[in-house]
Amino acid sequence: MDAGKTLADAALETLPITVAVLDEDGEILLTNESWQAFGPDDHRTDHVGVNYIETARTDADTDEYARRAVEGLEALIDGERETFTMEYPCHSPERKQWFLMWAKRFHIGGELRVSVVHLEITERKLAEIAAEETAAELREEHRTLEHVLERVDGLLRDITDAAVGATTREEIERAVCSRLTDTEPYVLAWIGRVDVTNRRLSPREWAGADDVPLEDGDLVLGSDESHPAVRALADGDAQVVQDLESFDDARRWWPTGAGEQFQSVAALPLTYGDVTYGVLVVFADAPDVFVERELLVLDSLAGTISTAMNAIEVRRMLTTDAVVELELAIADPELFVAALATELEATVTYRGLTDDEDGTPIAFFHADRAVDGAPDAAAIDGVSDVRVLSTYDGGTLLETAVDDGILRTLSDHGATVRRFETRAGVTQTDRQTAADDAIVDLTADLPNGQVARSVYDLLERRYDAVELISYRETDRPRRTPEDVMARLESSLTDRQQTALRKAYYADYFEWPRNVSGEELAQSMGISRSTFHQHLRTAQRKLLDELFDSAE
Repeated sequence: MDAGKTLADAALETLPITVAVLDEDGEILLTNESWQAFGPDDHRTDHVGVNYIETARTDADTDEYARRAVEGLEALIDGERETFTMEYPCHSPERKQWFLMWAKRFHIGGELRVSVVHLEITERKLAEIAAEETAAELREEHRTLEHVLERVDGLLRDITDAAVGATTREEIERAVCSRLTDTEPYVLAWIGRVDVTNRRLSPREWAGADDVPLEDGDLVLGSDESHPAVRALADGDAQVVQDLESFDDARRWWPTGAGEQFQSVAALPLTYGDVTYGVLVVFADAPDVFVERELLVLDSLAGTISTAMNAIEVRRMLTTDAVVELELAIADPELFVAALATELEATVTYRGLTDDEDGTPIAFFHADRAVDGAPDAAAIDGVSDVRVLSTYDGGTLLETAVDDGILRTLSDHGATVRRFETRAGVTQTDRQTAADDAIVDLTADLPNGQVARSVYDLLERRYDAVELISYRETDRPRRTPEDVMARLESSLTDRQQTALRKAYYADYFEWPRNVSGEELAQSMGISRSTFHQHLRTAQRKLLDELFDSAE
């Protein structure tokens, strides 16, 4: 018995929990080593003789956990319950802690005793708190997502309906701005366009805070890109200022009183393919509104708006004879036309464009002097091959395989090239000076102002210096080679079309001829008879088209 008691006492001392035994009055009769070590090192005590219940009672009026402990222990002593448990915090200045108190009544030698155990549960409690916080965040996220989905569904539906039903760009812009400002937390929306002649961005339609002056007249592309709308157009991506209070240039764009209404702003380019129709700018009355989820919504709206605008422009192009004539001067020695002129020491003029069998653009150029042989294509960036088709008094006709994308870019944007030639400097003796001084003049007809703006931006980014010489709307030519070829595409084979283009651009139909059918056949890698077969078939189909249309 003594050995067993000794073993039990030793085991009690090694337990990593604090243990005390109380008598029927609540007085401490026994504590283990963990209980004695719980307090500060310089105040270690076994607390034997201290009334545990009365000590807790002194804090019961102000401490809920002390009150519950007193009530639970008294219920044990009175025999109202067999066990009592309670979780409670016991934080120190250094760390947060939680404990589980477990008490049980028992008898020994006919006398009532109560064992009290305190077990630290801090790690479990912290895990529970973290789980509860995560659950709360998920619930809030779910509520927010439901709200966003409801708002998104309404926005997309209304704006899509407005865009599809609109007959003009102005109707789309007006409906979009109005619908956005009807939706919290948006308070102002405007859509701006860029004037290609002065590069100025101006709001065209807006809705919301009518008493706040817009930024009209102050936004010029390239001169100051601190404004999010200008940055959006320059970079081609959405731009956001989450807190206008911390935005250094806020007072430059918005008056002092606007700060109460405007807390954050997002600007999104309205782009369809390579064509930019403008920019959508949306203000909110709270900071940090334009998070990733919100931007996805607005980006989807911007895509819908751009698609609708493109559809309206396409309809307008089909029903109007008006086009935009864009005249530019490009100064860049790396532009293949300038480099070709420098190599030839001549002025070169664009004659037309077709495709090789593998889809490589083939451009025809006229040099204003007779040359002995084709220049080295390896010395000209953007050109993979140059052939001399014919040489005659006062000029040379060249066929050039073009890697540079400028002609393809113009074609893809629906442009009709009217002029593409060099001037100045190309006949000078110093070839480097000639290259640096060479200016390439480009004149093209484009479907509308937005396409003209996009073409100008693409060329400006690609080349050293691009100067706008003129920009004007003019009547679309009633019939162009492009119009005819568009109608012939379904009937002409690639070989027939290439033969016809080569013959035309090489002045094969002039008299006297400057190039023979055999030379053209060699340039296509076919026999003379095969070339003439392709050419005659293409001529017949072309004449059928012309005469059938005339009837």
